[in-house]
Amino acid sequence: MAPRETDDSVQLEPVFDAMLESMIVIDESGVIERVNKATQGMFGYEEKELVGRNIKMLMPGSEQVRHDNYLHRYQKTGKRRIIGIGREVQALRKDGSHFPANIAVGEISTSGEIRYVGLVRDLTDQRESEEQALRRREEMVNVSRLSIMGEMAAAMAHELNQPLTAIANYAAASTRLLDKGPTHTDDVKEALQEIYDQAHRAGEVIRRTRNFTKSAEVARGETTLSEVARPIRSLAELDTKANNIRLSWHIPVDLPGINVDSVQIQQVILNLIRNAVDAMRETDPEQRSISVSAKMTAPHQIRLEVCDHGHGVKDDRSGDIFNAFFTTKKTGMGMGLAICRTIVRSHGGELGFRKNDQRHGGCGSTFFFTIPT
Repeated sequence: MAPRETDDSVQLEPVFDAMLESMIVIDESGVIERVNKATQGMFGYEEKELVGRNIKMLMPGSEQVRHDNYLHRYQKTGKRRIIGIGREVQALRKDGSHFPANIAVGEISTSGEIRYVGLVRDLTDQRESEEQALRRREEMVNVSRLSIMGEMAAAMAHELNQPLTAIANYAAASTRLLDKGPTHTDDVKEALQEIYDQAHRAGEVIRRTRNFTKSAEVARGETTLSEVARPIRSLAELDTKANNIRLSWHIPVDLPGINVDSVQIQQVILNLIRNAVDAMRETDPEQRSISVSAKMTAPHQIRLEVCDHGHGVKDDRSGDIFNAFFTTKKTGMGMGLAICRTIVRSHGGELGFRKNDQRHGGCGSTFFFTIPT
């Protein structure tokens, strides 16, 4: 039976029904006593279909069991799981569809009787917006990876041209040896082995590039920074070698484990190296060097640094360098560092830079990012 309405409750009725969020009043056993109009719209029931029935009708099976346990535990021990706290749950519409909802429950006492008031908010639109934002971010991350490979195209072409030229030369030599007769069998076998080795070398370049550029769902896993960085070291060496830059690499194998999306962290590292390469276009060839290193900088934090000897970052641009669409390159999109910062922050770290001091030759910049262990 519904509680007796007082003058105050009658006066509050318009407010009750004007609320945009669902409000449900139940008794101690979970039987629905009152609902507002938003509840009817959210769940697809008319008021008469709800009043007098147990609140569990608005929950899928798994949530029904939890609801009974929560209610009984609270009445017996006073230990709160939802009441007075709130949480996210799955709710059930009349048509059988589920939707995510946030529910906050309060306790009221009238005439010595305990009742519970639930405020329910439909999270469907919020979740869809979050998923769309995540998809857009992943699309931009993938575009950024392709952009990096585009910038490295000259180095990739050079690296592929060498084994392909060797394959053509060894194939031509094999043909000439076969024309001379069967006495040169060993030489032909040796040439064929060289063709195999060079083809494998070219295939490795293509495989590494494909693995880095292909689109993939976010997949985090436990690994180490050394294992994450190892596959892209050869790609970085291609780029630096093609630009006459020395690359030193020091990422200790004994650093603590991390939980990351390896491809995204590889993208950040390679992007920072690419920027360092671009920063040294006008640097004296004798001073062209990039250092990639990693170390612990806090009890639960690893820091990776990419140090160059390029033109550095001007003071008037330092505040904008991580902003989207800001670039100092003639052909840059201005998204590389912005995307890198998004990736690093999504992993619980930070991206930054500093001007090099005399210990680093006094010129250039060091870009770095942190990752929690």
